[in-house]
Amino acid sequence: MTEISLDKYTGCLIGGAIGDALGAPIEFMDLQTIKSTYGQNGVQDYVEFPDGFGEFTDDTQMTLFTAEGLLRAYHRFVLKGIGGALTTIVHHSYLRWLHTQGVPLKDNVKHGVYDIEKGWLIKQKDLFKQRAPGITCINALSSGISGTIDKPINESKGCGTIMRVAPVGLFYNHDNKQAFKIACELSAITHGHPTGYLSAGFFASIISDLAKGLNLSDSIEKSIEILKEWEHHEETLNAVLKCKELYKKTKNNKKHDFETIEELGEGWIAEEALSISLYCSLLYEHDFKNGLLYSVNHSGDCDSTGSITGNILGLINGEFSIPLNWIEKLRYNSIVFNVAEDLHTKIKGNSVESDNEWWEKYPGF
Repeated sequence: MTEISLDKYTGCLIGGAIGDALGAPIEFMDLQTIKSTYGQNGVQDYVEFPDGFGEFTDDTQMTLFTAEGLLRAYHRFVLKGIGGALTTIVHHSYLRWLHTQGVPLKDNVKHGVYDIEKGWLIKQKDLFKQRAPGITCINALSSGISGTIDKPINESKGCGTIMRVAPVGLFYNHDNKQAFKIACELSAITHGHPTGYLSAGFFASIISDLAKGLNLSDSIEKSIEILKEWEHHEETLNAVLKCKELYKKTKNNKKHDFETIEELGEGWIAEEALSISLYCSLLYEHDFKNGLLYSVNHSGDCDSTGSITGNILGLINGEFSIPLNWIEKLRYNSIVFNVAEDLHTKIKGNSVESDNEWWEKYPGF
């Protein structure tokens, strides 16, 4: 398995959280309103609260619970030798997120072996906030049923399927095909449309390859190869190709207008969020700050495109490329750092003896 420096993990997750927080207050504004409110350069810093701080939304909340599920499942496999339960364990991590949103859980999943109160993340009371959670995620999880690729729970391809899967790419940095597959399976828990889960798989595959040190263009090409092996890939592929064509046409411009982004859509659906984020990341591959600001100033799902772009650029450039004031003024940043560091560690103990503190933090169920 490829070793990655810690600052890449922290950069990926904290970068996504910052993009999420920058885009949150303008998510439902059109570009004209953004410019008239914040100037022709749009949002340039956190603007949601008078104290100048930012706060992430459900995009980052669910990203953290994805990471939790991965760590629980891996812990179970290493210590107990029991695999095959990853999707179920992540589903229950998502149910813990649902619990933080004040949604009552069905009794059969609230008690017993999948105790909703167990683990470290659910005890972080700062996550018990409704930050414009996606309706599809809420409804799908409220049903108590876990959707699958073969038995879809709905026909949704909303961007809630993609904005949460960066930890999958980090976890499976040794195998982009596995990252693609796992992200598809985890996304199908709540979103049943092939374009939705394939966009998530594509994103996780890119994160996997970037973690190994590939550049973004090569990572995209490798993900295209994997995508073409899946049925019903055409819509996702077309969105990626459209992004590449727009990048080819505009990459030499000295100034990139925010209006250009909207040629790729508004980001409310998965393939558009993917396309916009890839475009912004290609233009500013080694410029975290300007790439992230570009990704949030458009008419559409600004926090999701900011989150995905922040994951990509934070991974490529590392934590130390991120403006320190953005990190320091991000509320609850310690939770994000803690989870990123734990993803980097993966497990404490070994196949014979568990680390008791780690088991309490990420119990294997």
